[in-house]
Amino acid sequence: MSSPTRPNPPNRIILEGYILPSKYILGPVTKILLLFTIAFCPAFKIAYYSIYTFHFCNYSTKVLIFECVHIYITVITLSLKVFLVLFGFDLDYFKKFISTIELLSIEANSTSVRTIKRNRLFNLIILVISFISYAIIIAIYFLPHVQKLGKVKVTLLIIDEFLMVIGSLFLYNMICNICICLRTGFNEINSQIAALNEKSKHLFKPFNEIRSLRKRYSHEVRSTQSAEKLFRCFITLFYFEYFSQNIVNIVRLFGPQTKIELVFILAILIRTVHLLIMTYNLVSVNNLSRQGLEDLYDFSFKLNSIHLYHENDIFIARMALSDVGFTFANLFTINNSFITSMFTLSLTIIIALASFIYH
Repeated sequence: MSSPTRPNPPNRIILEGYILPSKYILGPVTKILLLFTIAFCPAFKIAYYSIYTFHFCNYSTKVLIFECVHIYITVITLSLKVFLVLFGFDLDYFKKFISTIELLSIEANSTSVRTIKRNRLFNLIILVISFISYAIIIAIYFLPHVQKLGKVKVTLLIIDEFLMVIGSLFLYNMICNICICLRTGFNEINSQIAALNEKSKHLFKPFNEIRSLRKRYSHEVRSTQSAEKLFRCFITLFYFEYFSQNIVNIVRLFGPQTKIELVFILAILIRTVHLLIMTYNLVSVNNLSRQGLEDLYDFSFKLNSIHLYHENDIFIARMALSDVGFTFANLFTINNSFITSMFTLSLTIIIALASFIYH
């Protein structure tokens, strides 16, 4: 007699969508993949710069000094990637995220499961297309240097860049995937708050319902905190790399003898696509964490018990005062204001550098 089919484990939907099979995602395979693609490959490129590039740096003019600064920024960024994979990626936080968010039983809601799968597919398609395009651009950029550097060096550099692209794709998809799960959890809570607010004044057990929602919100916040600790360093490096590299590249375009190449512009545009999709997912978590405030406030008018008022006030205070979301180096929460400030600061630096170097 055959045994009945066992149901999927409760956290199955949470463990899917990470490119790697779900049975490997919590094991050492994830760390090995990141060590090889985002630690070993950048270390190889650092060695290449140390041997073949640094001794060509010329500090005779401001323009040449700026070109050398660009190389140093690239090396610093690559070095930080190596150190972050070695010391800044702790899978224990990922396990805490999984164990906490599964308490919300998101997989029990078929609508939420469909939303997660749809958003995962959408994010993955955009990331795969953009990273494949970026890898092609890298190959196009290196191919003209075959005669100067030799086929072996160019081939190794292209392979190294491709492997780094694979590692970055895995990491960015992982971050976006976790954000999708968090967004779905907050959406469920906000929908339940809205539904509670729309009920008749003759509520059935409102005290238990509010307390249940508070507990779910607490689980969601703790899940976000675990995910934030897991990716804090990588997200900080992502924004540092994007804005520092783009500031340098855009300032170089202001040069009097600079030719604007299509490959160069496409690379900036693709990196901007990465910025937009990452920022959208990160900022959405912060925005959704407070979306239910207005409904909770409206709900307070329907309460006629001091105990209900107290429970509702605690919920409002927790939602209003908790700055939930991902951070930049644990200093600033990544929200709309942070992104606006970063772009404003970048524009100011670009104008100042271009004026100093070329005038």
